Amino acid sequence: MASASQTPLPPIPPNIAAIAGPPLVGILLNWFLYGILIMQTYVYYQCFPDDQRKIRFLVYTMLALDTIQSVLATADAFHWFARGFGNMIMLSDPFISAFDAPILDGVIAFIAQAFFSWRIRVLQKSWWLPGVVFLVALGSFVGAIATGIGAFQVANLARLHELTWQLSLWLGGSALADTLIAVIMTFLLLRQRSRADTLQHTDNVLVRIVRLTVETNTVTASVAIVVLICLLAIPKNPSISMAPAYALGKLYSNTLLAVFNNRVYMSSKGLTPRSAFATSGIDVRFRNSPAQSGQATSHTRVEHQKEPYRIEVFQETQVTDDLQMKDFKRVSTASQPHDRPGEAV
Repeated sequence: MASASQTPLPPIPPNIAAIAGPPLVGILLNWFLYGILIMQTYVYYQCFPDDQRKIRFLVYTMLALDTIQSVLATADAFHWFARGFGNMIMLSDPFISAFDAPILDGVIAFIAQAFFSWRIRVLQKSWWLPGVVFLVALGSFVGAIATGIGAFQVANLARLHELTWQLSLWLGGSALADTLIAVIMTFLLLRQRSRADTLQHTDNVLVRIVRLTVETNTVTASVAIVVLICLLAIPKNPSISMAPAYALGKLYSNTLLAVFNNRVYMSSKGLTPRSAFATSGIDVRFRNSPAQSGQATSHTRVEHQKEPYRIEVFQETQVTDDLQMKDFKRVSTASQPHDRPGEAV
């Protein structure tokens, strides 16, 4: 009697793979990027324990938000593919995806874009350009909140395309903010490069930062545009947009960590004056003193805090570039043997 009174379930459509596949792929991709984020956070923890407290708080806040998002995305997967297996009504139910996708994506993206706007403020020494970026990012954040609220109200994933202005404000604003960040950062760094009579060392650093800025912001802007196109261009199957949407927040977090951890790469290539790996017990410093008659001294110290020994390596090399040849002409021919250039003292 009880089974006969139940409402019959709608039949499973032939295109079930196109409906159920994208959310599943998006959740798997979310966990994949979460693994990369864990690795990047560990690298940051190991290499930069002396960063400012607000920067470390920012990094670990992003990790906490992404952890919450991955856990909630797993709850979505269980709701759709385990408890609701074969049930098209439950498959179209947003459950908590309206919170962990648009709202948390918007929070994470806003934090990352606000950090980049602050970075532009530091480079430009004024407020109008970073203010524009911040306002666009704030508008995108408001659109993400409106999208999440609207998704809860429509209570059907098949009707997400009805949230046109919310989706456009969220994803369009996010893509615009990323594009502005890439363009403005590139302009400011290249202007800094052209104004100063930079050495090859400084030039390589600026080129590396410009390339990283353009690449990372291009990725996040492109994914945001893809999500918007999928929602508005394929209204009959909005679930296709869920694959890139679940990855969007993780891309912003990984972008931010890539910017911080880029210092490790530049240090390994000799592009920065200091690379600290304090928790590993390795501290590398390079010191150049022009008052030492062209001698460049590098001091590398490897120190194990938990071990009863210390290793110190000193190396001096002679620099004989054209700018310092005139100094050698002034050297008296009656130099003592122990004053020979290049001899370690």
